[in-house]
Amino acid sequence: MDDNKEQITCLSVGLLVIGVVGSCFLLALVMLAGRGVPPVLAAPVPAHNASLPHIRIFDRSFEAAALQKGQAIYLQHCAACHGPEGRGQFPEAPLEPDATGRIGAPPHNESGHSWHHSDALLIRYVTEGGFSDLTRFYLMPAFGEVLSDEQILLVIAYIKSMWTDEQRASQYQLTLDEEASLR
Repeated sequence: MDDNKEQITCLSVGLLVIGVVGSCFLLALVMLAGRGVPPVLAAPVPAHNASLPHIRIFDRSFEAAALQKGQAIYLQHCAACHGPEGRGQFPEAPLEPDATGRIGAPPHNESGHSWHHSDALLIRYVTEGGFSDLTRFYLMPAFGEVLSDEQILLVIAYIKSMWTDEQRASQYQLTLDEEASLR
């Protein structure tokens, strides 16, 4: 019995390794064939936001190169829950509870509500993780030990590139108002 379990375990691990190596090989072939990186790994910064230099966190502006870095970090650490295009965990019904009664990771694009939060709160969410009712929402993990402060800012800047100009302006004003109230 134990020999069978060992054989199954070894076979499973072997198949997993072959799958990973094969996937890497295929990705390398696609890139060498001149097709570049598959779209899901290199989706462009959203085109509807042509005024990218207006993306700010507090008093710092973020240009296209920084947004591309933020996009790469987002795809690696955030897209699994929030979706590669920021449409949320359950894009067809992002604000509806699932079978467990909980609402999934929210969208971060223009249909979401991230832009209703100040820069300080967005940074806190990413750094410390979610701090909401776990009976109604899935827990967002803390990324403060995973990402540097700079990487957190780059991710938030990229998320802001998914918003409309009006949403960014409104969120920036909210941030200014919150800062003024703390003085």
